[in-house]
Amino acid sequence: MRTDILIVLMLMVSVNFYPQQLKYRSVNHYLEIFEKEEINKLKERGLLDQDLNIVPKFKKKGENELNEEGQNLYLELKVALLKSYFKDYFYQQHLQYKDEIFVLYFSMAGFDDLEWCILKWERKKWKDLERIDKQLVERAKFHNNKDFDFICFNYDEGPKNSEDVKIFIKDDYLVMSREGLYHSLFDLKSQKLLINETCPYCESQSNTKEEMNLWIKKNLHDKIDRIINP
Repeated sequence: MRTDILIVLMLMVSVNFYPQQLKYRSVNHYLEIFEKEEINKLKERGLLDQDLNIVPKFKKKGENELNEEGQNLYLELKVALLKSYFKDYFYQQHLQYKDEIFVLYFSMAGFDDLEWCILKWERKKWKDLERIDKQLVERAKFHNNKDFDFICFNYDEGPKNSEDVKIFIKDDYLVMSREGLYHSLFDLKSQKLLINETCPYCESQSNTKEEMNLWIKKNLHDKIDRIINP
């Protein structure tokens, strides 16, 4: 009996002092969490009932849609929740190169724009941060940060490439890929960002996702591919 208790205590200590290593998290992982928070908030404020139906006070007569008062309340709640929930960047993935750790983070800007950044830590300074304040990252773009270096940023305003977002290392290059298209290239030897576009949708002036991705393939993906696969 005493031995069993000792084993349990040792396991508890192990869990507390040796947390599990961070693993890849998709964009949908965070969007699904946000959606649950949003539904809970709408129920708390009486916009939806427990069965997720619009309550009569906020429903258009004869239609299953929000009336003007309901729309105004919904927008107020959603904007407040977006500002609160996405005031940070959320961890997606990290990779080690020699004594450096490169971390991919995700967040949202505005009402539905998606954004990513890559940060670099010295391995001894990396603390498995699951989230990091956006303002801290923003300052690091222009001023040295004692803990990490800002590498690059890009976002989707309009059509989204949000599936299978990842970073990988090929030879001495760090690549960011979204939906199979290369978006960013960082030279690990020279420590220089070689290719990146902050807003492909804006730069391409496209009207559809297909048009945007054709621009990305020509102006980003193919150029990166020629460098990492000569």
